[in-house]
Amino acid sequence: MAERVWSDLELYVLNEHIEDYQDGIITRRELLRKVTFMTGSLAVTMALLPTLGCNLDQPRTGAPATATGAAVPSPTAVATAQATAFAVPPPAATTDGVTVRADDPRITVVPADVKGPDGASLGGYLVRPKAEGRYAGVLVIQENRGVTPHILDVVRRAATAGFAAITIDLLARDGGAEKVEPAQYPAKLTARTPDALQADLRAAIAHLGAQSFVKPDTLGAVGFCFGGGMTWQLVTGGAPLKAAAPFYGPAPQNAAALGTTKIAVNAVYAEQDAGITNSRTALETELKKSGTPYQMTVYPGVGHAFHNDTGARYNADQAQKAWISTIEWFRRYLV
Repeated sequence: MAERVWSDLELYVLNEHIEDYQDGIITRRELLRKVTFMTGSLAVTMALLPTLGCNLDQPRTGAPATATGAAVPSPTAVATAQATAFAVPPPAATTDGVTVRADDPRITVVPADVKGPDGASLGGYLVRPKAEGRYAGVLVIQENRGVTPHILDVVRRAATAGFAAITIDLLARDGGAEKVEPAQYPAKLTARTPDALQADLRAAIAHLGAQSFVKPDTLGAVGFCFGGGMTWQLVTGGAPLKAAAPFYGPAPQNAAALGTTKIAVNAVYAEQDAGITNSRTALETELKKSGTPYQMTVYPGVGHAFHNDTGARYNADQAQKAWISTIEWFRRYLV
């Protein structure tokens, strides 16, 4: 039997599971379960993990982590939150992922039913500023856990900053994060082809752009982890965007396409996320060729997914800086 060839997307998710295990965020049992959902066999999982640099017999480098991270607000984070006129990541980790409620007086939730290329309903969560007017639009792309309460909150945060924002769950056909078991979600996600994922994201972009309250030709995208990789893919694929902000996303296969992009990119990286952060040099080489504005920032002292306030790696100071930079970037190149 021929040896299985893993796609770039699958390898990215596999390495994310391994990193979570090595950092003490998930247990050995959880690691084996998540990877086996992808391999289909525990025997294959046990054979595969060593080839990816994961030695289950070695002690982990990280201590067991809690889902809420640090509970003490940073003085800098508190000051930043008080100084901004729009919602930013919270000064301490959250347990429910909600910092902007759906009934916040600054925003309005708009019913949305995005249709995929196959006519399937992808649902959608669309939020706009409360005041009447026309706004630039922003697509928010999920992590590999689906559209969680945290991602919905990021959509609402974008709306408080003056954007019409939307997200879709890329497993909507299976019921999305509400119905797919969390441990199985990444495996189901990687079972979809990159082209199919991109087609659904483009459908969401088209739906957003068709809204009467969205200014023509003023669309952007921001994505996190897996969603950061999808954001890079939208950029290299020539999606109808003016600006993009990939947060610690894996590099796209067709990086050379960045050399001709017209999309202004603000890329966010984490100093301790070496595998992904080290890929930025090659991407910057191509972006320089385009002549289009770009910015690449490595945030110090933090690891992968530091922006997610429901995760164990959350860092309020750096998350707020990265989010404020993203909003400023969108205001510069979308509005």
